[in-house]
Amino acid sequence: MKKYSIILLVLICVACSNGGTKGGSSDSSAVTFGSVGGTFKVEGTLSNGSGQTLYIEEMTPDNGPQFIDSIRCDKSGHFKFEGKMDYQTFFNLHSGQFDYIVLLPHAGESITVTGDCKKLSETYMVKGSPESQLMWQIQNHINEANRTIADIAQQDQQNKATLKKADYEAAHKVTDSIFIAEHQMIYLTFKQFIEDNSGSLSTLYALDAPFNHTGRIFYAENDFDIFENVLAGLQSVQPDNPHTVYFQTRMERTRSARMMAIQQQQEQQEANFTIQQ
Repeated sequence: MKKYSIILLVLICVACSNGGTKGGSSDSSAVTFGSVGGTFKVEGTLSNGSGQTLYIEEMTPDNGPQFIDSIRCDKSGHFKFEGKMDYQTFFNLHSGQFDYIVLLPHAGESITVTGDCKKLSETYMVKGSPESQLMWQIQNHINEANRTIADIAQQDQQNKATLKKADYEAAHKVTDSIFIAEHQMIYLTFKQFIEDNSGSLSTLYALDAPFNHTGRIFYAENDFDIFENVLAGLQSVQPDNPHTVYFQTRMERTRSARMMAIQQQQEQQEANFTIQQ
């Protein structure tokens, strides 16, 4: 049990220290959000990238990811790409089907990407694009949360295999509490990110960020005010951007569904009150 307690203490420390912004971070107070259409450049050198093929997608607001081009790395793992956008939008740079990073360029930017081609989303760094660095912050928070959750799950499985039933049940309550604390921490981290970067399309991405691979950090039914704040920020900075327009339509549907649910709940309460009378 002493070893188990020490491991739990380490997990708690890891959970509480999540959210660093090393290397890819940027001072959002100096960032101008939004961009008109134009060209941008992306290049870099990836370890384990010799001869590997990358591909670029544009993340459209209504039709999802659309293939743009493929890029072959040279023998040193170096690659370069010049893109064009009609409006500011997201671009996915893939090293594998499920391994990719998201860039959010401004027109005229020359973006530099480094990392390991075999695990790009876990290792990459980006320079030359302040809003792409905001996207790095989001990915970094997700990576750290995933590592902490994996450690929690591994410890729980080890406890289950080695501890007596009563000891495991007690230990499971602790690992559950650490998992809940991790969720609360990532929730507060992303909420603060959205507040600090109001008006940036990165807040739209943060709003839909995953938690524990299959879940979400924010849900409209529970976090409606946060969704409204994201929309208000985007409308104040880039109201005509298609991502803003599409999100506005999405929010109109959400508001209607929310009002209908509230009305149905009120009608049910009134019906229950009538029956009790």
